[in-house]
Amino acid sequence: MIGFEVIKLLALSLLSVFLYSIYVKAFRFLTQTERTLGLESHKKKNGTITMGGIIFLVLPLFFIPYSQTTLMIIIATLGFGILGVIDDLLIVIMKKNDGLPPIFKLVVEIIIASIIFYFYLKDENSTFLHLFGLSINLKWFFGLIILWLLTASANAWNLMDGVDGLCSGCSLIFGIGLMIIAFNKSEFEILYLLIAFHIVLFVFWCFNFPKAFLFMGDVGALGLGAFYAITSIYLESLTAFVIMAFLFIFETLSVILQVTYFKRTKGKRLFKMAPFHHHLEACGLKEVSIDLLFYAIQIGLVALAIFFIS
Repeated sequence: MIGFEVIKLLALSLLSVFLYSIYVKAFRFLTQTERTLGLESHKKKNGTITMGGIIFLVLPLFFIPYSQTTLMIIIATLGFGILGVIDDLLIVIMKKNDGLPPIFKLVVEIIIASIIFYFYLKDENSTFLHLFGLSINLKWFFGLIILWLLTASANAWNLMDGVDGLCSGCSLIFGIGLMIIAFNKSEFEILYLLIAFHIVLFVFWCFNFPKAFLFMGDVGALGLGAFYAITSIYLESLTAFVIMAFLFIFETLSVILQVTYFKRTKGKRLFKMAPFHHHLEACGLKEVSIDLLFYAIQIGLVALAIFFIS
């Protein structure tokens, strides 16, 4: 049985390489349009093929075991992924990096998160909040945790996706942390799902680092954020999630601080550009250097989270 699963994962690896190789040749019309006010160095990325996240969100679905838990993780991931597809297609069609209105995206994300919570509660899953040693039964209020975590995580991953290889590389390291947690908790169906998902994500990363031949798009970034958030919820590992997601949280905070400071000072900037990885770029750091710095920090955060909960 184990040998058969290994063969399936090997087949998934080979199929991933094949599909991504085909994708970068067959979908040259799905191109990214960079922001007009973005970094000058990013202007040359106009025309890069996008929406590569579709493959690492969909392909694993044909290789994983299905249960109530894995099905709900998949539904949440695909719900946010589909929203990302619509956003990406608007950017491709309109040739402007605007996409869906932010308020509309937020409303749809809240609706998806509410549906997930309904089924989460219907399946009688735990509504205890385990965070930094505290265990509190939130009952219906647990829905606010799901609502906040899914929407905040999806948008944090979207903000991190601004440098070649940054979001996908940090996500791979993040995923290893969740695999260790799933193994320690004997959640083997979730573990297999994580392994299958990250095999395809690793192949994508190879096309995205150090110089991107392919972007994941909002479909990939929103889907990734939702995937890690809902998986952490089902693993009852919110403490680990908060620790491991520190970089993503910091990137989001850098945007909030930048906007707030800009408004309060009537035009002054706290950072040269936000999110923070763009500030580092504007200070002269190369994309590869930023990637390696963030990877190192992400490894430390995963190690800290595993040590903290063990």
